[in-house]
Amino acid sequence: METSYVNKPYFFVPLTDRTDRHKALNRQNILAVGTRAGKLGVSIECVTPLHFGSGQLTFDESTMRFTHALLRENGKIALPGSSFKGMLRSFFEAVTASCVINAPRALPQKVGQLNKCIDNANVCPACSVFGRLSYKGKLTISPFHTEAGPINLSIPSLEQPFRTYPRPARGERDPRTGNERLYYGRFRDIRGLDVARMSKADFFAQKDREPRSGGDFYGRKFYKHSGSWETLTKRPGKDNYECLPVGAKLTGKISYQGLTEDELGALMFALGLGWERPIFHKLGYAKPAYLGSVKLSVTPEPLPRYEDIPMTAADAKALASGYYIKHKPSIGDAVCAIEQAWTEIGDSMWTMQDGKYGY
Repeated sequence: METSYVNKPYFFVPLTDRTDRHKALNRQNILAVGTRAGKLGVSIECVTPLHFGSGQLTFDESTMRFTHALLRENGKIALPGSSFKGMLRSFFEAVTASCVINAPRALPQKVGQLNKCIDNANVCPACSVFGRLSYKGKLTISPFHTEAGPINLSIPSLEQPFRTYPRPARGERDPRTGNERLYYGRFRDIRGLDVARMSKADFFAQKDREPRSGGDFYGRKFYKHSGSWETLTKRPGKDNYECLPVGAKLTGKISYQGLTEDELGALMFALGLGWERPIFHKLGYAKPAYLGSVKLSVTPEPLPRYEDIPMTAADAKALASGYYIKHKPSIGDAVCAIEQAWTEIGDSMWTMQDGKYGY
């Protein structure tokens, strides 16, 4: 299906112009001078259905079809803490001056300072809080549990970005008109052409004509929030999936230790505190089909052994707001992009062609 970037269900968060690195603490514990420790209760509310798979299939007798099952712990639906941590880290990286730990091949040299941290002597905010190879992070995240029951949804097929449609016959030249990752780079100046609205065939033809024109990197890729999941799942798809329904809640806890006040403020901001309007994080499978939009609620909890350093909900929000005010010059563009895509219900980018949905 021939589409352009402007019609995709994802958007890009601009990169910061630098990576802030500091000397790593030798002792990452709650007794380190000038650091904070605590525990947060976190509630995840499904704004659109949520699927996190176990890799197992169950047989649905009502539809006589196999269904991809939700992950369970001791027979009960449970979201692993590692899944939540991965989502949170990606978002934390976007709203801090952190490295690009999985740098795409198209990352230009001019933002080479964003390359991933290579040693433990100096680490960026994300690597400091979440850890990296041979460097222990400062967060412990529990599994998230729910009492809600699942629903079964049919989800459109999601294809690989590099796949060409239709596939060329043996011996034929690859026309390169599938869902290639043209979003990894954009031309700086091609006679004023709007690259975001170019077809993929035109994009690659222009690239062949002007191979030395160079390119700019769009940024970090995130998926848009939309209420259009209902339209997509009403038509029979290739596979059925167990999902938590809209309104279902999962609860878990985050324990932190050794965080500086700036890191704690960044964590609160990444959890959704301190924003002008509520944002909807994206979690789980089928985010391109608008599943996995969730709303987070955070409640600080006291630590019995350290009752002399309590934190209230108002304190947590103030930390998040203070962090944003302090760092707005460097992360303001990123925050603006996120607010535009994650605070309102947008239109679906999916279209029907030859009886099938695609984007």
